[in-house]
Amino acid sequence: MLESQESKKKSKYQITSIQRKLLIGKIYPILLLGSIVWLSGEFLFSFLFSDLDLTGRNLLAYIIIVIVEVNLFIVFFFASKYNKTLLSISLFLVLSFLLGILSLTIVIFTEFIPQVHMFVSLSVGANLIVNFLTLILRDKYFSKGYIWAHILLFLLGCAILELVFIVMFNIQNFLLTVPISLAYILVISLILIFYGVRTITKVENENWIYTFFKILGILLVALVLAVVVVVIVLLIVACAIATDGAFDLSGFGGGGGGTRRKKKKQ
Repeated sequence: MLESQESKKKSKYQITSIQRKLLIGKIYPILLLGSIVWLSGEFLFSFLFSDLDLTGRNLLAYIIIVIVEVNLFIVFFFASKYNKTLLSISLFLVLSFLLGILSLTIVIFTEFIPQVHMFVSLSVGANLIVNFLTLILRDKYFSKGYIWAHILLFLLGCAILELVFIVMFNIQNFLLTVPISLAYILVISLILIFYGVRTITKVENENWIYTFFKILGILLVALVLAVVVVVIVLLIVACAIATDGAFDLSGFGGGGGGTRRKKKKQ
């Protein structure tokens, strides 16, 4: 009995070559594609509708889109459960694109356009780290004897990504931005790595798309929690600025967008 329990514990993160191919050849790349589509949708919607007055018919249209997306997600669940691969992938890409419209409320009512772009870009970055890891390791991914290779490649990916964000978004407030961005990158990438591996061992190989859905579901939960945390942090910083002006919020993802929003309000 004891040997059986020990064997079960050891097998939680041991995957077969077929499961490995499904994970690194299908699930991870499609999730990366979805994050890129999400970022594209977020940029497009914020560019086209950032000056929109979100009242009346516009507000109704926004609510309808949100309701449609919720229903599409439900359809996506059933499609994946019944192994409708092509339909599931199509629904996922549509959902990813429409997800970009959800940030419109933040863009319209605040000055945080660059911060929204940065937040969505972090998801792309986390997916890139995981795909970078699997691209280098391939058949050695989650194989015995390669733990240090995983750790070093993962840390290298995180370091490169942070440097790219610092340059791309002209980050100045390192004490605020780096911990938040790094925490979100770690949450997303580690969910993909560990929950992804553990989940692929529990689902039949022929129905890998359902594994994909389960991983996506956990990522969405993490996204919601991350948004809540970021909003709380921004509110705290905004209160600090309002009281004594001791902090510079522009460092959290660059400037540009905030200036444009202030001009619009004036």
